[in-house]
Amino acid sequence: MAGANKRIPGKWEESWSRDWARGTRRLLLETRTEFVMLCGKRAMQLLVLASLTLAGRIGHGQSIADTGGKRAQIDLVTVLQQQIGLDAAAPNERNPKGLRIQFEKLGEVNEGEGHTVRYRLLIPGAPEKQSYVLGVWRIGVAVKSTPQQVYTNAKGLVMWHPPVGDQEKAALLDRDNEIEVDLKAARGEPVRYVLASPDGKYFFPGTVVPYPVESKDGKCRLEARLGLPEAEGIVVYADGLAPNAVLPLQTDSEGEKHAPMLSADAQGHAAAIVEPEVAGRNAGVVKISLVAPGCSVSVDVPWGAGSYQPL
Repeated sequence: MAGANKRIPGKWEESWSRDWARGTRRLLLETRTEFVMLCGKRAMQLLVLASLTLAGRIGHGQSIADTGGKRAQIDLVTVLQQQIGLDAAAPNERNPKGLRIQFEKLGEVNEGEGHTVRYRLLIPGAPEKQSYVLGVWRIGVAVKSTPQQVYTNAKGLVMWHPPVGDQEKAALLDRDNEIEVDLKAARGEPVRYVLASPDGKYFFPGTVVPYPVESKDGKCRLEARLGLPEAEGIVVYADGLAPNAVLPLQTDSEGEKHAPMLSADAQGHAAAIVEPEVAGRNAGVVKISLVAPGCSVSVDVPWGAGSYQPL
């Protein structure tokens, strides 16, 4: 499998806008035709802090093959480790309880620009009436943030303004008050959000995958998430393994096979990075498989040119 030493084609552009026709304020994420890798300095510093403690436990499906691609591959792996750090939401000084944003699905919408899934955001246990900056990190682009501060009530409902009166204990509100997000995504595409207090005291992440690529068998679950739009890197999660188990993660990308060792933690959870590209090909499918006592799971992920297809 080749390193990631190539231009990332395409660009995601993203807008925060208000749906004045319905008197609502929800986040609209618009698809464009190109992808770029841009990262704001402040946001990426926070993401790095979120992922540093995980680096030693992440399996990797490909060794560095050539000096020319070494720096590009290191940069790719760093981005994927940051994604894993946000997904884990491990307790730290900015998030002592290990809180994470939850996404309550409200429905699916078919509009002129395609299919979207609508969610409300909740973070039970977060400090009440605290102001936050709400950021979103979609694969392949910089972190974006709302142009105004947002708030939470006693139930953890994320709101456009500080709660007043009965809103303080409300589990749901209308769209003038609670924040809802409409997401268009491809299969296996994660969308990551963060709530960060302006003073830097709090930092709460959360990840939603509208259309997960997963396999379940017995207690085991295997999931693959796109790390970049054309799957130049893939984040793989395994759950339900024996505590501290060490097992081979089998990958087969257009006949090129690897079997890096996957190390589970005390809860039977493991994370790995897979780079599926094969020399001489610009697209293909990688099969990722895991066999453990009592279960066998596998997923297929398209990669390369033309593989990114929002539903």
